[in-house]
Amino acid sequence: MKTYVLLSKKFYFSLGVFLCVSSVVLGQTNPFEIPDTLIGKTYVTLYNEYKKHISDTTYAKLYLNTFLQKATEEDHKINRAIALNELSYYAVTKKDKLRLIQASLLESNSVDSMYSIPTYNNLGLYYKNYYDYENALEQYLKVVRLAQKINDKTYEGIALNNIAKLKTEIGDYARALKLYKRGFDLENNQGNISEEALVIASVELAESYRYNKKYDSASYYYHTVITLVEKNYPYVLSTAKINEGINAYYKRDFNQAQLLLEEGTALINLNSSYYLKYYILAQFYLGKINESLDKDLSMSYYQKIDSLLTQVDIVIPEVRETYEFLEINYEKNNDYEGQLYAIDKLLKFDSITAARKINTSYKLNAEFDTPELLRNKELLIKKLENKNHHLNLNFIFLFAIIIIALIVIIIQFRRHRLYKIRFDKLVSELNNKPEELQKIDIEKASKDLNIDPRIVTSILHKLQVFESKNGFLKNTVTITLLAKKLSTNTKYLSKIINTYKGKTFVHYINDLRIEYILQELKVNPRLRHYTILSIAKEASFNSVGAFTGAFRKKTGISPSYYIKNL
Repeated sequence: MKTYVLLSKKFYFSLGVFLCVSSVVLGQTNPFEIPDTLIGKTYVTLYNEYKKHISDTTYAKLYLNTFLQKATEEDHKINRAIALNELSYYAVTKKDKLRLIQASLLESNSVDSMYSIPTYNNLGLYYKNYYDYENALEQYLKVVRLAQKINDKTYEGIALNNIAKLKTEIGDYARALKLYKRGFDLENNQGNISEEALVIASVELAESYRYNKKYDSASYYYHTVITLVEKNYPYVLSTAKINEGINAYYKRDFNQAQLLLEEGTALINLNSSYYLKYYILAQFYLGKINESLDKDLSMSYYQKIDSLLTQVDIVIPEVRETYEFLEINYEKNNDYEGQLYAIDKLLKFDSITAARKINTSYKLNAEFDTPELLRNKELLIKKLENKNHHLNLNFIFLFAIIIIALIVIIIQFRRHRLYKIRFDKLVSELNNKPEELQKIDIEKASKDLNIDPRIVTSILHKLQVFESKNGFLKNTVTITLLAKKLSTNTKYLSKIINTYKGKTFVHYINDLRIEYILQELKVNPRLRHYTILSIAKEASFNSVGAFTGAFRKKTGISPSYYIKNL
C-alpha cells in the first residue's frame, strides 16, 4: 500500500466528507481523539504499526483511526481514503462496511480516480463475498482499466486473479487458469513483488490447476511454497493443505489426502466465510475418502456439510454430490421425509448455481472476454502493420477468421434451433405414441421374403410380446438367443426384422432401449440426476460411448441436451 503526499485543499468538500465520516460512516457520536502517545507520529509510522498489528482488531483500528484523524485534520484526501478503505475490513455489519468503502471512493475520486484502485478492488471483494458477481465484476474491470492506464502491473494482476475466481465459481475452469497464469506472470515479473503476494498467487494457481485436473502441476506449486507458508504465512497454510489434500484424493493417495485435509481443517478460522468454504470442501472430500474406502463415516461428513450450508449463504458447486448421497441413503432407509428434503436441496442448489452462472457468464462475455478479444485483436493488427510484406495475406487471414467465426456462430444457432425442434417433436411423439399392434402385410411377406406368411405373422406377434415385456433390457440378448426363444432360426428372424422394422438386429435392439430410456427419463425426475454412465446402464448399454451414439442416431440430439430440456 502506498502513502501519498499532501494535495490541494477544498474546504467545503472536506467539511462535508468529514461530517459524513465521523457521524454516519464510523457511527461515532464524539470525534476520535488521538492518544497522547501517537500525537505527532508520521503517516508511515502509523501505517507500519497498523500492519504489524493487522490481526489484532483493537490495535489495528487504533492506528487506522489515528491515521484517519490526522489526515482529516490536515485535509489529506488520499490518506483519508487509505484509512477508510482499510477500516472497512474491520466493519462488523454489511452496511457499515459498504459505507466505509463508499466514503473512501468519495475521497480518492475527488482528487484522481487512479487513487481509487485499491478501493475498487475492495468493493469487488465485498460484492463477491455476498455473491453479487455482476457488481463484483464491474469493480474488477474498473481496476483493470485504471491499472492499465498507469501501467500498474501489480494491481492489474490482482484484478485478473479476482476475475479468474469468478470464472472458477461459474465452472469456467480453463479460462480461469489462463487468467491466473497471466496474473501470476504480471505479479512475478515485478521487481518489488512481496513474498506474501507471490505465495498467495502460487496457492491460487495450484488450486486452478487442480480444477483443470492437472494434478502434477498443482502439486508443483504447492511444494514450491509450502516451506514459506508454514514458516511465514500461517493464515495461508490451511487453504494450501486442503487444496493439496483434494489433489492427493484425485491421485488416489487417500492416506495422504486424509492427513492433509485434517491438518488443514484444524487450522481454519470458521468465523470467516472465505475459510468456511475450504472447511466445507475438506469435509466433503473426507466424506468421499470414507465412501471410497467403504467406511461408515461418510454420512456424518455429508450431514455436517448440509448443516453448515443451511446456516450460511454459500453455494459450492463442487459439493453438490452431498445431496445426491443423502437422497440415495434416505431412500435406502425408507426415510421419505429425508429423501424429499435432499431433493428440495438439490433443486435449490441447481437453481442458484444456474442463475449465477447465466448472469455472470453473460456479463463476463460482454464486459471482459469480448473487450479482451478486441484488445488482443488490436495488438495483432499493430504487429501485422509492422510486417508490410505480409500485409495482404494477414488481412485475408483475419477476414477468414471472422468469416469462420460467423459461420460457427450461425451453425451453432441453427444446431441449437434444430435440437430444440427435434426435442419438441420427440416429447410430442412420446406423449402421443399410439398403443396399437403393427399391421402385418401378409402378401408382402410371402412375395419378398419367400417365407410362409403364417411364420412371419407368428414371429412378428412374438416380437411384439418381446418388446412389451422389455426383453431387450437383458444384456445377454443376441440374435441367436432371441431366435431360439421365438422358436425360429436366425436367418428368418434377421430377414423379418430388416423388412418390417427397417433396420438391422443391433439397431433394432438399440432403438428399443433408447425408446425405453426416453420414456423413463420423461416420467422419472430422479433418474435425470444420475450420471450418463448410470443412465446408460439403466438402458442396458455397456459404455457411455455406445449409449450416446445410439441416442444420437435415434433422436438426433445428445442425452445431456434431452435431460437438460426436460
